[in-house]
Amino acid sequence: MMVGQVALVSVVTAGEQPMQSVDRVPAQPDAAKWDDAPTREMSLEPQRMAVPRGGGSVDEITVQSVTNDTHVAFRLEWEDPTADTNISEPGQYSDAAAIMLRSGSKPPIDMGSDSDPVNIWYWRSSWERSDADPGGDMYGYPHPDGETKPGQAAGNPLSQMSYDSYGQNYYARGYGSLSHAPEQPVAASSERTDDGWSVVFVREREAAGEHDAAFDEADQMYLAFAVWNGSADEVNGEKSLTMQFTVLDTENGELSAAQDGGGEGGEAGSGGDDAGESVMWLARSATNWVTALVLATVAAWLVSYWRLRR
Repeated sequence: MMVGQVALVSVVTAGEQPMQSVDRVPAQPDAAKWDDAPTREMSLEPQRMAVPRGGGSVDEITVQSVTNDTHVAFRLEWEDPTADTNISEPGQYSDAAAIMLRSGSKPPIDMGSDSDPVNIWYWRSSWERSDADPGGDMYGYPHPDGETKPGQAAGNPLSQMSYDSYGQNYYARGYGSLSHAPEQPVAASSERTDDGWSVVFVREREAAGEHDAAFDEADQMYLAFAVWNGSADEVNGEKSLTMQFTVLDTENGELSAAQDGGGEGGEAGSGGDDAGESVMWLARSATNWVTALVLATVAAWLVSYWRLRR
């Protein structure tokens, strides 16, 4: 299946990756258009910057990107020997992938901030390829009400029984602030390969949402990637991700590594200078804390000694 006039964007951890212009953007992972699209391999790291820390079971991701006048698209591919699509029981987690985008100013790498919110495109294998027992509806729990299924009762987009679109559009203003966007213009589709997953994200270049990445309204766009391996118990903040922003020039499609860290924080998985700056900040904070503790201990000892002398 092909989607006419769809644009594609991609993120890398270093270097440049050209973005190919095509007349029709491929919406399926096995489309022939991807055969000639530029390819970039990117390293992934565990998320270490915020609780819950973890992940890192996936070492590398391959990204391809194509575009035209009206749409953009990515194809993400990574190795994963297990297809985790069934989350019908406790302790089961879905495979997933996400792209974080911010047009205009550079956000903090830790999923943005109040002043620099980010746009996140998210795909989950369980939405598209659930292999749950088809008899589940026949023998379902007899009280499907708000008390037994609070997520569905509250309208939580992650708790739906089924999904018409497998690509979901979110906003974030830092860790723990992920929210479902009112507008849902992102489409996604997947293919299970011999080695793992191949996932395509597609969206129009223009976007109506308040914090949607707008490819036609900014000279630069900052991008980052993440994947989750369900069988490795990776969920929420436990994931494998790129450790540095990539900058996309929305006019000519060129991608390059960001020159310095992002904003005031460091996203889990924002490495490079971001991670280095965060580590240095933590080191300085720890040093200052230890120094203060030593001084307080010495002061208390001197006061006690002075009182004993009296």
